Amino acid sequence: MSSTPKPKLHKFVLFAPDTKDSARSTVQKQHREAIAPFVQSGVVKVAGMTVTPESIESEEAAVKPFGSCIIYEAENIDVVRKMVESDIYYTSGVWDREKLVLVPFLPVTSFP
Repeated sequence: MSSTPKPKLHKFVLFAPDTKDSARSTVQKQHREAIAPFVQSGVVKVAGMTVTPESIESEEAAVKPFGSCIIYEAENIDVVRKMVESDIYYTSGVWDREKLVLVPFLPVTSFP
């Protein structure tokens, strides 16, 4: 009795800057709900919002979103690209599609 070997999984990093007039806050709940199963299954390893440098200058500073950074683990980049392109941040124009970067990632440290 032979079992099918598990496919080799690779890590990919997405850097997705927001568009100038991003409507991030209006679709954030849907984005988080949709990404939750990928987080729970381990496909999404790390995810978060990038912010402007001024956002962290003091405790009182207003947080100004800049975009998103997500690290995925999947069989290939096409699988990840499909997830990215079906994300509400992508389909609703929160992420700037022209500036979006999705590349393989070879970490040298362990993940939290």
